Amino acid sequence: MEAYRRGLSIYREVLFRDLVRLPSTTYATHGLYMYPAKFIPHVVRYALERFSGPGDWVFDPFAGYGSVAVEASLTCRNAELWDLNPITRILTLASTCDRDVSLGDFHIDWGYDEPFKPAWENIFYWHPREFLEALSRAWGYWHHVVRRSLSECLAYLVAIPLLKVTRFFSYSDEEIAKLYRSKYAEEKVGKLLSTDWRSKMEKMYWEYAREAYEKVREYHALKPRKVEAVVRTSWREGGRLVVFDSLREELDRGVRLMITSPPYLQAQEYIRSFKLELAWLGFTGADLRALASHEIPYNRPPDVEVNSRLYREYRSRVASMRHQRLLELYEAYFRSLAHFLNINSGRVETIALFVGPVKIRGMRIPIDEILREHLESLGFHHLETLIDRIVSRRLFNSRINPATGLPDERTQTEHLLVMKKKS
Repeated sequence: MEAYRRGLSIYREVLFRDLVRLPSTTYATHGLYMYPAKFIPHVVRYALERFSGPGDWVFDPFAGYGSVAVEASLTCRNAELWDLNPITRILTLASTCDRDVSLGDFHIDWGYDEPFKPAWENIFYWHPREFLEALSRAWGYWHHVVRRSLSECLAYLVAIPLLKVTRFFSYSDEEIAKLYRSKYAEEKVGKLLSTDWRSKMEKMYWEYAREAYEKVREYHALKPRKVEAVVRTSWREGGRLVVFDSLREELDRGVRLMITSPPYLQAQEYIRSFKLELAWLGFTGADLRALASHEIPYNRPPDVEVNSRLYREYRSRVASMRHQRLLELYEAYFRSLAHFLNINSGRVETIALFVGPVKIRGMRIPIDEILREHLESLGFHHLETLIDRIVSRRLFNSRINPATGLPDERTQTEHLLVMKKKS
């Protein structure tokens, strides 16, 4: 692959799938559940093996699916993961479940007499009444029996096939990671209602359960190490939501490596992606609104300086577009990340950020270079930037980005920016 320099900085064009040899992007438990714009494990494995060692602490403050936890356990690293989204805890603990698992653990009583009905006012928009009634009984069994009788990681593992069935038997398009009611999904529901859908629902659940079971067996066969894993997310405690906002939290330990993929500049609505799942897992409509208010497009970032010439240059260009909401989004994004780096970089030896140079109205924003300049002001030097061409994508495909109301333009490359603290 081509390598070149800009001044003293090193840039390399790579394909992580060739650079790091792993069975697939979904090997072990990496593919238990769909998640938009998640790390491929090759990127994580490269950073872990290149910039940390066995027994070291690694850190992902925007953990998403929890890929770093899976790779850390397979390479004998301790991991701390943060995320605003509660789904991260469910997916991470399910994907790193170290308990013995049997197919019998996945038993669900589809006629359970204590139904669970989500406390979300929009639930009837996503399910016809017939499906809602059947799913309520299955989820009642999960909440009242599975969650109370199995270990936490096993209970969340059992939730995976139930979540998949719930998405399929809804007006959401299960092929799209973000929550989206499509014409295809409406036609799907209509066809299902004219068949023996109850039998299909239970049969499909067991197909998904066997898939989850086999994925965990594959993970166990790779002999994950007994390491420490700390997962901090928003959560319901004592009957109320406790918000965990990664952007405003501070590390309380030193870590060898921070490897993360921050939210995309114009594709940050991860709470919206999982509203249906979170509602069935027990989060209320008020919870969902509170969580969404903390996402970058909607929060109020600290008034901090972004120490980057490029940031100021591109801010002027965005301002010249005379679109106030777009300018606010640009400022909120970089100020939020700058504040996070300001309060946490002091405890990190090496930082690896995986970001894409997204477009705003046709103008490509060099996010990695802006963050490089800011990190240099904090005492880091640039080791390398690896430029990876995107082979496939599971992001929500839309002509209009819901965060800005503007045309949604896809980036073709993603960059791994690696910065090391000066000694």
